[in-house]
Amino acid sequence: MFRLNQNSQMFPLNTSKVGENISIQCFGCSTEDACRLRELGCVEGASAKLVSKQHHLILQVGETRLAINGELASKIFVLPLI
Repeated sequence: MFRLNQNSQMFPLNTSKVGENISIQCFGCSTEDACRLRELGCVEGASAKLVSKQHHLILQVGETRLAINGELASKIFVLPLI
């Protein structure tokens, strides 16, 4: 089980490292994009892992993998899990 690193500050998803376990904290994107992310299981407080960071970021949330473009990833704020 992971827990939040209380000494960290939120940072954009696109600055995460591949393999890093993170917690989704908030969305700075449009309401429409935020609603779509939530429908796909990418909700505030969810644990996730950055799987790949090539043309698109591949984010695993539970058993679901989401391809997220860099612009949207820069508007998803996360905290590292330890």
